[in-house]
Amino acid sequence: MAARITAAQLRDQAQWQLARVQASQPLWEWRFRKLHDLIAGRAFGNAKVSVDDDVLTITSTDGTPYELGLPIAWSLDLAHWPLLQLEFKSSDRGELGFVVTNPSGVSCVALAADALSPETASLRIDLRGLTWKTASGAPCPTPGAVQMLRLRIQTHEHATLRLTSASLLTTEPTQPPQQSAIDLPDEVTGTGIDRFVDRAQNMAMPLFHLPDGIDAEAMLSLRDQLRARWPAALIVPAGVTPQAVTPSSHNSIWWAACVVYLLALVWLAFKPFKGNWRVWFEIAGCLLGPLWLIAGLHWGLYPTPLGLTAFGAGLLFAIFIERRHLPRLWRWPSSRRDWLWPFAPLVLTVLLTILYGHTLSLLPLGHVLAYFGWAWLQQWLMLIVIMRRLEQVLYRPAWAVLATAIVFALLHTPNGMLMQLCFVGELWWAWCFLRSRSVLPIALAHAACALLVESGLVGGLVRSLEVSARFFL
Repeated sequence: MAARITAAQLRDQAQWQLARVQASQPLWEWRFRKLHDLIAGRAFGNAKVSVDDDVLTITSTDGTPYELGLPIAWSLDLAHWPLLQLEFKSSDRGELGFVVTNPSGVSCVALAADALSPETASLRIDLRGLTWKTASGAPCPTPGAVQMLRLRIQTHEHATLRLTSASLLTTEPTQPPQQSAIDLPDEVTGTGIDRFVDRAQNMAMPLFHLPDGIDAEAMLSLRDQLRARWPAALIVPAGVTPQAVTPSSHNSIWWAACVVYLLALVWLAFKPFKGNWRVWFEIAGCLLGPLWLIAGLHWGLYPTPLGLTAFGAGLLFAIFIERRHLPRLWRWPSSRRDWLWPFAPLVLTVLLTILYGHTLSLLPLGHVLAYFGWAWLQQWLMLIVIMRRLEQVLYRPAWAVLATAIVFALLHTPNGMLMQLCFVGELWWAWCFLRSRSVLPIALAHAACALLVESGLVGGLVRSLEVSARFFL
């Protein structure tokens, strides 16, 4: 399932890229309306960022240079898209420069690329014609594929810059995909891409067909390798030829469905059904929202309002129907064994880290504490809300354990390896819950296992802990 979802995502991404290019629209474009439209939601330096009339306004506090980071989903191709179009309004005169970082991690700066003035509302700058230098003053080559792009602004103290948009443009015609298609063989997954991509060296947008039958992690690993060298490459599954089609969102239809879902939850909350039907509808009401957000791929760099609404509605419904039983959340285990049994998967996690992992990375304390709360919430939903109801309608406890583990795995779609680990872990934890009816030690064990995976296995056996559309970032 994870491979099919990933293949469809790669196809849709390639078709979107092709449609944008054939319509003479930029592949990389930024609209500055909210704080999160800048990296870290702030300026790097002595400047304040605010939102004014749906436009970002940056005010220099002392007249020294500051930088604005542009969010990048993947690399930028400044060799073939070298023209930066900037729309703005400056209250005073100043200078505009740029900072880029290439794939090897070297940062290059172009100072005084162009002038800012109250009379100028738009600039188009050819980045190829600038003088680029390192922080030590050594010359830099003209940027090609870059991992970071920042605007470097210097104006007088208290001068403001109202930033509207930025985009990268090209002056080159794009070669049709069928004339530049490269079929990658199966052995590329083990040997790397270098031996098979010579024909694409000078192409702006080559078309790569991935090997047939590879898993989601292998697809994304190859995609990342190719994008590091050809940021605009069209990367699709074997046998797929992308068409210039913009994926339709059907946003109004999905919002209408969400409204129906919200109304159904309100009805179920105050006019519940009788008997087993009530249990099944409560399970569906609790799960549909989270599955909508995650399996529906509504959580990319940020969750969509639609997905967030559905997720929040499902969670609030679960809290409402369990409102009289919330003390179950912190019920204390009755024996020492009930504390120890849930930690058995931690042994397996340690072994996987030793065999397939890397040196442990230090995780921030705030992140560790926050993840414990998140694990507690997940296990409360899975074991107390969902599994307890499954036990009421399924004939055997083992069936409820299996169903709970399947649901828990689906809530980590489309991260295939993580789904498998979650399925195995939740099978054990659901069995432990049958014995102890305490979710607290299970939440601790869940958090310990997940944090160890994040610290020692992410980037190796496990690509990441991300789910939904965040998995593709």
